[in-house]
Amino acid sequence: MDNLQQTIDEILGYLKGIWIKKRFIILTTWLICPIAWLYVANLPDVYQSNARVFADTRSILQPLLRGLALQTNIDQELQLMTKTLLSRPNLEKIARNTDLDINAKTEAQYESLIGMLKRGIKFRAAGRENIYTIDFEHSDPQVAKRVVEETLTLFVESTLGSNRQD
Repeated sequence: MDNLQQTIDEILGYLKGIWIKKRFIILTTWLICPIAWLYVANLPDVYQSNARVFADTRSILQPLLRGLALQTNIDQELQLMTKTLLSRPNLEKIARNTDLDINAKTEAQYESLIGMLKRGIKFRAAGRENIYTIDFEHSDPQVAKRVVEETLTLFVESTLGSNRQD
């Protein structure tokens, strides 16, 4: 009970201090808020698109790991799937199917586009076993959506292909 009374006294002391210094607080707020509003208004728009997918990693990676390892770690499986999904041929397919390669006029622009896709596409575990998320951010919402859709399509097609081969 003594701690409660002490806490209430401290809160009342803070409130009295705020009431005494209210003019300074109001002036500071009037100066800081417009500057913060201008900063926030000038931030560039960034759109994020994501997808969740269930993947049976055992059937996907079984042909790849046959003869190499007896048991694999979930983290190792995720790293292997990420490397396969974000390999250069797959990134080129994503760029081609989303029409991002049309804007690349030179080889350097094309390389920077592939690098941007490699850095931008995030493929990670979503907490539960065998559920993964694919994330991508871009200043154009349609581009973000198309890249995630194409990555998901590519992932599903590669999964179906390996299941058929099994």
